[in-house]
Amino acid sequence: MKVVKQKNEDGVRIFLQEDNKYLSFVFGGNGDLYWSIHSKDGDNNFTIAKENYGIYELFEELFYDIENINIFKDYYDSLYLEVDENHDEYLKMYEEEIEEKKKRYKLFNYANYNELFDQKNGIITWYSDETAHKVANYLKIKKEKDIFNIEFYTQPHIDGYDEDFHSSNYVSIRFRNSGSSYNPFNILFMKMYNNLKEVDDVNDYGHQIHIEEYLYNQKRVKKISK
Repeated sequence: MKVVKQKNEDGVRIFLQEDNKYLSFVFGGNGDLYWSIHSKDGDNNFTIAKENYGIYELFEELFYDIENINIFKDYYDSLYLEVDENHDEYLKMYEEEIEEKKKRYKLFNYANYNELFDQKNGIITWYSDETAHKVANYLKIKKEKDIFNIEFYTQPHIDGYDEDFHSSNYVSIRFRNSGSSYNPFNILFMKMYNNLKEVDDVNDYGHQIHIEEYLYNQKRVKKISK
């Protein structure tokens, strides 16, 4: 797999290329994020293997944050930029408040969360914010042993609804940064996109994979043990 980046007036377009298809991440001029699959043979499945650890790590973080509803810490992180306290000490001040927000979210928005994350099967599902769920393209991210499967789906059009665009070799998913039906989880996808911009060509990782994996797993152990 190869990482390609292109700069334009709206930001950075990121492409993960593999064989006859590629997965793109684009920040649009309308302020929204788009994931798209482009395939010559109509294959709408894309696989992220652990061998491509720089990318795999970001998908693992996205999956972990959605599974554990880590949507409030980023808000406090943004406030932290305005203060002088040590970061860890600063977050400790708000641990109880963050946990309370998680509980309230589960209580009042549980239907929204259950559609987004299938806890039993470990699958993230995002219906495109382009149009109504009944006709929108949608995306599934499934974690399996040492890989993430990303699958794009389309639905038949229904009269009376705005049609979501797709073709035989292209499917797009929209993540609104304002007015998303999965708000505020769109924050996590934007966070991942911003981190993707910092990843070098995965072919350059090579011998570094083992130490990076070790350090990342140590970081996760600390998260889980808190």
